[in-house]
Amino acid sequence: MKALLKKLGFARPDPIAVAWYATAVKAARQVEYFTDWGVPDTVDGRFDMISLTSALINRRIGLVDPKHAQRIQELAQELFDVMFADMDTNLRELGVSDEGMKHRIKPMASAHLGRVKAYTDALSHADPVERLTHCTQALERNIYRTVEDTSGAPKLAARMIELSLELDSASDDDILNARFVFPHLDEGQGDD
Repeated sequence: MKALLKKLGFARPDPIAVAWYATAVKAARQVEYFTDWGVPDTVDGRFDMISLTSALINRRIGLVDPKHAQRIQELAQELFDVMFADMDTNLRELGVSDEGMKHRIKPMASAHLGRVKAYTDALSHADPVERLTHCTQALERNIYRTVEDTSGAPKLAARMIELSLELDSASDDDILNARFVFPHLDEGQGDD
């Protein structure tokens, strides 16, 4: 019923998912990603970074104690819904028509879900060197797929691991209530 109400525009998005999405966007908009580490400063490059940070948050939500299984599932779905509602809005502001929208959003959603799996798999390696290697390769395939210079990928992979460890250190209660701030990120970034 909630899905139907949402589709009809009668249900508000989950405020916890909205807070998590704002955190993901802030984490994705760090200037050095685009100026120093070679992430393309394009619509696709910005989507790729939001997809990465949202995937990291989604991964941590999935690690919450299984006794909260229903809430885990709801929150992960709500985060996805909030993210793609924002993508829809942004693409429309860029002039994408209703007809063009169906050709953009579905592939973006599919790409995001694939990246959630790829990044989660890469982070699952226990050996730190292996983890960095697999994260770098995942980023080269996804974020750096359209550029020749992938020299920033290891730096971004190290940041990816750092962000995931920061999320892992948060309590389940903080995760379920979006009471988490990445401690080292530039506070002035992502506010536009």
